[in-house]
Formats: sequence, C-alpha cells, structure tokens
Amino acid sequence: MLKFEFKGVNGELIAPQNPVYIVINQDENIPADDLTVAFPLFDNNTELCEVTIYDENEVVFRGIVDEQQNIVSSSRRITKIAARSMAAMLLDNECMPVSYSYPSTSVIFDRHIKPNCIDSYIGEERVMEGNLKIPKGTTEWQAVTAFSLEAYGAVPRIEAEGTVNFYGVKSNSKLVFSNTDGIKYNSIKENNKRCKLISRVLAKAGSSSRYDTVIADKNAVKRNVRRERYLDSTAGASLRVADTMIENGEKSSYEITVNANERLINVLGAAVVFKDRELMKNEGLYVSGIYYQSTPGKEETILTVKGGTVNVDT
Repeated sequence: MLKFEFKGVNGELIAPQNPVYIVINQDENIPADDLTVAFPLFDNNTELCEVTIYDENEVVFRGIVDEQQNIVSSSRRITKIAARSMAAMLLDNECMPVSYSYPSTSVIFDRHIKPNCIDSYIGEERVMEGNLKIPKGTTEWQAVTAFSLEAYGAVPRIEAEGTVNFYGVKSNSKLVFSNTDGIKYNSIKENNKRCKLISRVLAKAGSSSRYDTVIADKNAVKRNVRRERYLDSTAGASLRVADTMIENGEKSSYEITVNANERLINVLGAAVVFKDRELMKNEGLYVSGIYYQSTPGKEETILTVKGGTVNVDT
C-alpha cells in the first residue's frame, strides 16, 4: 500500500489516506516523472508544495506540487493534486549565463543542482574535456545534461528519492513475465515499427560542398527500408549526430507493451524476459516507460518495453 506525505507551505505535514485514484507516469525520455492523485475533499485549505510517496519504507516518488484543486459536484467531493518529481526543479529554473573550462562533477552539482533542492548525486569526480558554454535561456536541466553527455556519455536521471544519477537510467532488476511462473499479465502487444528506422544519413563533411559521406544502417537496408536524412557537419554538427539518428531509429523501431494487474514502479531500465510465448525478439529487452494507475480494489501497470530492432540474417 502506498503512503502519501504532503508538506504545506508553512512546513506542516499532511498524510491523507484512502486515495480515490492514483496515476504515475515514468519515461526514460522525459526528465520528470508525473503524479496525479485524488483524495476525499480535504477539510482545510492548506496550500501544499511537496509530496513524498512511500511503499513500505522505500521512497517511490518525491517531488513538487504543481496544481491543487478542490472539486465539488453532485457526484464527487475530492481534492486533486498534480505533481512532478524533483527533476522539475531543474526544468523550471533558468541558469545564470556562464562559461566553464574543464568543469568537474562537483562544480556542476554545487552550482546547478544543489541550489535546486537536490542534495546528492551518483557519479564520479569526472572532468569534462574542453569548454562548456551556458548561454542565456538555458535551463538548469539543459546545463546538467550537456555536462553529463560529455563527461558520462549519458543523459542524467533523477531517481525517485531525488538523487541525480549521472549514469542515466540504470537498473539491476529483472522482470520475468509468465502466467505460470513469473509476473502475471493480462496482455502483451508487440509492435515492429519499420517507420522509425533510418536507412542512411548523407553528410556534408570537411570542405566538401556535396553530401557524399554516407552513414548507413545495414540492418534497415537489408529489410528494404528507405528513409534517408541529410546532415551538414560543416555547419557545426558532428558526424556523431548521424550515428545518434540511426541509433534512435533502431531504438524506437521495436516496442512491446505489457499490461499487468500489479504495482510496478521505479523499474525503468530493468531487464525484461517473457517466458510464455515466442516473440520476434526476447533478449536485450528493458523497461523504457511506466504507466501505473490505482483505484480502490484495483491496481494496473502498463509497461513499455524496448530493446533494439528485428535483425535480418545475411
């Protein structure tokens, strides 16, 4: 059973019970998790600013309150709250323009993360090679991400309890789905999205005026996919962008959706195995998205599972 603890703007703590419904969304490509929860109408008008959710003694969500609504009608009397995880603090705040030369993890943490109510991080004391320029209009999240991509090669992840993980979405968990020997499920939907693959990127490199540098996805070409893009690396874009475009296409081209009547939260990045049926791909799978909802007497989780694309033998 999930337990809620809200903090009011004057420091008071409120622990309402018996939620009418709960919805939690988590996605590897969206920095802030989001929460929508409704309770029977609160007796007081305390303005809430923070929320923490516990599953037993484990924090599964910590964040800031975005909206607080009291709704009264002939059919319901509820207080509805919308919140986002602590990543919202980095998304909502703009940086002071600054330029760094060889910035370290501790410098980025002290100047861009800690002032935004995030007190810890997972990472080493790495130093980013070269300069990091943060122009006006850059959010704290964009600044931290720019550093993390260069120093760690990953987009950072704000964990459930509010810790910044510079290594990105990581999990040592493994979910085994089986209606006879594992996590029971209601349905599995496999989606092979050929429309997401990119067969070739044609790049203009160096002093050339022609797009004659070709970066190809051999697997997409073998599967008779023709989706091409152009990249002008003479305008400042690195040729690595072409590899990223192809990799993102591969990553988005294969997806499994699994529906289970079970609470599965904070399992982003967990390995996934399906034991009951043969799928086109059943290895290298991981959780990339979570939709959890709960109403009295019923819990449901819909997981989005990814893991590359379908390969064609030579």
